[in-house]
Amino acid sequence: MLLKLKIAILSSEYRTQSHFATCCGKGRKGEQWISRIIQGRDVASPRDRKLICKKLRVQDEKELFGN
Repeated sequence: MLLKLKIAILSSEYRTQSHFATCCGKGRKGEQWISRIIQGRDVASPRDRKLICKKLRVQDEKELFGN
C-alpha cells in the first residue's frame, strides 16, 4: 500500500480520493483508478506518476511511490 500517497491526497485541498481523481481528469471511474494504485493492485504509469505529483505539488516521485 502506498500510504504516503493516500495521506498526501487526504491532507491536500482535494480531501478525498474521488475529488482528487476527478481533478486529474479520470472521470467516473477515477476513484477506482487511484484506489487501485494506492492499494498496489495497479502500478501507476510514468505519465500518471507525473500527473499525481503535479497535482499534489510533489517534486520527487520517490516521496509518494518509493524507489
